Amino acid sequence: MKRELGLVLFFLLFGFCLHAQTLRPEQARADFEYLKKKMDRLHPGIGQYIPEKTYDQLFDSLHRQLTQPLTYQAFFQTATPLITSLQDGHTALLHRKKYYNKNRRLIPFYIRNVGPTYYISHNLSSDSTLVRGTELLLINQQPVAALHQLLQDVDRSGSDGDNQSGRRSRSLIAFSSYYYNWFGPSDSVQVAFRLPNDTLIRTRFVRCENRKVIDAYLTKRYKKELNQTPNLSVKPVDSLAHTAVLRVSTFNGNLADFLTGKFPRKLKRAFREIERKEITNLVVDVRSNGGGAVKNSARLLQYWIPRPFRLMERETMKRGFRSAFVTWYNPVTWVLFPVFYKKDPSGGYKERFAGRPHQPKTRYAYRGHLYFLVNGASYSATATVLAQTLNNQLGTFVGEATGGAYWGDFAGQFKMITLPHSGLRVRIPLKRMAHAVDPRRANGFTVEPDFPVERTYDDLLHGRDFGMQYTLQLIKEGKVADRGRASKSLSEN
Repeated sequence: MKRELGLVLFFLLFGFCLHAQTLRPEQARADFEYLKKKMDRLHPGIGQYIPEKTYDQLFDSLHRQLTQPLTYQAFFQTATPLITSLQDGHTALLHRKKYYNKNRRLIPFYIRNVGPTYYISHNLSSDSTLVRGTELLLINQQPVAALHQLLQDVDRSGSDGDNQSGRRSRSLIAFSSYYYNWFGPSDSVQVAFRLPNDTLIRTRFVRCENRKVIDAYLTKRYKKELNQTPNLSVKPVDSLAHTAVLRVSTFNGNLADFLTGKFPRKLKRAFREIERKEITNLVVDVRSNGGGAVKNSARLLQYWIPRPFRLMERETMKRGFRSAFVTWYNPVTWVLFPVFYKKDPSGGYKERFAGRPHQPKTRYAYRGHLYFLVNGASYSATATVLAQTLNNQLGTFVGEATGGAYWGDFAGQFKMITLPHSGLRVRIPLKRMAHAVDPRRANGFTVEPDFPVERTYDDLLHGRDFGMQYTLQLIKEGKVADRGRASKSLSEN
């Protein structure tokens, strides 16, 4: 018993010391300079969305502020604007590894908005009186709307350019984690709220819970609502003839999946079923699909793009890419680098071969109506699928704008660096990956919805999948996006 108590006290003190660390001004400046040097050498996106001069001026301004000792959390907040200024959703400032642990406590709510008002959609706390539909006004005396705006401004993960949809969606879906990252750990939060059908504003403290407790309440209270549909599964819609939903939740796969060809096998099985059941209206649900292997996105597109297509233009990299690719402990990288890459006139590197076009599938190819159900958290390889589909004048897009850009992104390969004094980590994308698309076919900076859909309060109260219901209603009414007009205007130019 004494040994267990001692271990508990040790971890509590260790956690306290971890978050209470103070950086001397010279340490903070050294970390900041190290970050800037690495970004300049490696990141291909500096200058894409803001002028490089503006980026340099921001660094100078932030660097000049580092004249006093800073806590670890304050330094994280100070470094954040340099990362977010790039407006690149693949670039991320991450806490050091030991900042996260299985016992970290989070705000035990899922929060959703209806217009400008925020509500509890899932209560995952021990306080069962905070029912679904409770209006959430304040957290620690700060308006929830203002907190949401802050969190989407300080973390642009999964959102490229000045795209509001991506960061708004992701920061709300993962509100508790975003809050923890920005403000640090807390045992409890004070909330001000208004229960449904009540005008009285109440205030109370709510205990923050660890993931194990949160998941237990989620399963206990909302099990029927959990979307546990397997990736690449096909589900016919009983209420509509020749209609089915293909769930594509990720393009990822582990090494075993890659070696065994699991993704293409499941994909083939899905489209074989679609053909067998004579599906003519296919809903492709890519909501909250954050991406994955680009190769898998091409494999999916081969089933509905009817002609050969190239997925990407040749990749370009900065001059520091070679040192990130070639390692002293792996001689194979010395041989492979000049095979795949060559010097670029800009001083960086360029992919040596463009690659052969992807050929459309002849067996189990789909030529019916396509409806894409999208939200702001649909990103990266998912944005590639949507951009290529739009480029081929296919599909009807329902929901929200995707988090990615129509033109492409910075991804493909990454370098994780660790700042020497604070231990903060930065994920830096190494490749500029431009979609092989016609810019005249874009319907916005990102892929915009043909039919935007927003949640109503009644949707929230009943846990309704409003996006899916709206899509099925479009199918029932025979409504599709009019791509013919765009094709005609292109042919006239």
